[in-house]
Amino acid sequence: MLLQDYPPAAGSHRRGKPGDVPRRGICAFIAPDGVTPLVSGNSIVVVGDSSVLVIDTGQFPSMARHQISEIRRLTPKPVRYIVNTHWHPDHWLGNGEYQKAFPAAVILSTTHTRDEMRGRAMRFITPKSAADTRDAVVKMVDAGKRADGTPYSEIEKQYYGAALTQFRTYVTELEQTGITLPTLLFRDEIVLSLGGREAEVKFLGRGNTGGDAVVYLPDTKTLITGDLLVYPFPYGIGSFIGEWIDTMQRLATIDAVAIIPGHGAVQRDGQYIGVVTELLQRLQTQVRAAVADSLSLPDTRKLVDLGRYRSRLCGENPWCQFGFDRNFVRPAVGRAYREAKEGKLRDEGSGP
Repeated sequence: MLLQDYPPAAGSHRRGKPGDVPRRGICAFIAPDGVTPLVSGNSIVVVGDSSVLVIDTGQFPSMARHQISEIRRLTPKPVRYIVNTHWHPDHWLGNGEYQKAFPAAVILSTTHTRDEMRGRAMRFITPKSAADTRDAVVKMVDAGKRADGTPYSEIEKQYYGAALTQFRTYVTELEQTGITLPTLLFRDEIVLSLGGREAEVKFLGRGNTGGDAVVYLPDTKTLITGDLLVYPFPYGIGSFIGEWIDTMQRLATIDAVAIIPGHGAVQRDGQYIGVVTELLQRLQTQVRAAVADSLSLPDTRKLVDLGRYRSRLCGENPWCQFGFDRNFVRPAVGRAYREAKEGKLRDEGSGP
């Protein structure tokens, strides 16, 4: 992970020295591109005159410990608040390490996010669940082919090989950490004071999950989006496609000069928000047309064509293209199909 200060001076990517707070007191741990089975979200540090806010704490406790040491290099001020933007474990499994280091820190989220942490997330974050996944991947790698008998592509072989390595490490990580949940909940908005700086924590509507929070820093016009916005392509698993479009339109009205997504590089304007919104609209339009024609889900998957957006977002990068298809198109089509048939969805399941 790269520790960067935002908004930086032109061409400036620097590490702080002990006690040397970045120019505007906003830092981001930018995670590697999310092209492997286990990813970790970006983690953002906001330094005020009296205290520090951390937004998302990552998937791996060992990385959270590293981040804490870097924060202490930057400032002697304590972490007072931690915001978990949503329930996906790659944004909050480091909570426990932060609580150990800063026992007085308050962890907050939307009510929905904590409910899903206590419910849906638990099936993914026990040592046994990780070990079961590891063992399943071993069988897949050994088989060397899909369930229908067709061989894996070269990129699939690499993907599952990475999965095997990652889940072996992940089991150990989970064995060494406890589950630490938010202790302060909010519904629509809460304002945090860090001393000389305020952070506005908002729920703009359902989108990537049912409880996505964003953070806005009005003094620097910096917007931290969680996984409502992910670069270079969105994640569609369990999402609420129609409401996500509306939420993105509200996100676009926020006056921001630096936008830090849940994964990927910092954006300098709202152009990428517009691209993702168009992508969601195009997906919804095609799926609604298929449902109106009484097509099945398999036939709808064949009909939907988002190739123009794949090219626009990924270029010729095969890993990006693979992730776009696997992590956005397939699950998002399933979710949009259910929405077209059932109306607003209540659950965050992966679809039929």
